[in-house]
Amino acid sequence: MMFDAHLHLPCFDEHAALDVKKQRLLRDLAAAGVGGGIVISDSEASSPIGTPEECAALFADTNNIFVMAGISPLIDCAARMRAVTLLLRERKAIALKLFPGHEAYYLNDNRLAPVFALCEKYDVPLAVHSGWDNPQYNRPHYFAQIAREHPALRIVICHLCWPNIDQCFDKTAIFSNIYYDISSLADEADSLASTVFSLQRIAKTHVDRIIFGSDYGDCSISAHIQLVRAMGLGEQKERMVLESNAMKLYKLTIPEERA
Repeated sequence: MMFDAHLHLPCFDEHAALDVKKQRLLRDLAAAGVGGGIVISDSEASSPIGTPEECAALFADTNNIFVMAGISPLIDCAARMRAVTLLLRERKAIALKLFPGHEAYYLNDNRLAPVFALCEKYDVPLAVHSGWDNPQYNRPHYFAQIAREHPALRIVICHLCWPNIDQCFDKTAIFSNIYYDISSLADEADSLASTVFSLQRIAKTHVDRIIFGSDYGDCSISAHIQLVRAMGLGEQKERMVLESNAMKLYKLTIPEERA
């Protein structure tokens, strides 16, 4: 089974109902041969890809899709923290996600201390957007700082600070609580060969920390499957990346009939 740990509801038609987007996501996963995944909600109070509460309710009847709750220090933070705390407590969300760069705050912002503490309290990973536009907010040394200060916090670097993948790895490799989510990387065709080379370098010593995700909703699932296969890992390590690493990190199981 393959498991896509970085999904969003489709945003191709922002006016479509969330249930319509859910059905499209499930069809596209099945067509790609992916048996389950994690849908990441927005951090906004209202969004075409769903709030944490909306995504949790939407997939409550779907035993192979899990929800990661977006959170922001800039958007009604106290109320949103109360809401995501309830979702974590009831296991309706299995992780939190920050969007520095998409939003104007730095990863070492003191206002994030309650978010780090909440993840540690409920023993859930914290995924963080990185790279692309406005990378000053999420540079690799910030990840190293947070990992050093919070050794019990499992931190997922989404997109590996693209295009600075090697720098990201060099700055963070010594921290066993940091993981590397490859979502979005396959859609950069001009740099695909160098991306494969950089991921192969990580896999030589840290294959157990590479997490398969596509950033579906914007990006191609099949292109990211091919990205993993281009790494030439062999069957056992490829399965780790495509499935078991994420299942172990997020402490998930899927009933056998769905796997």
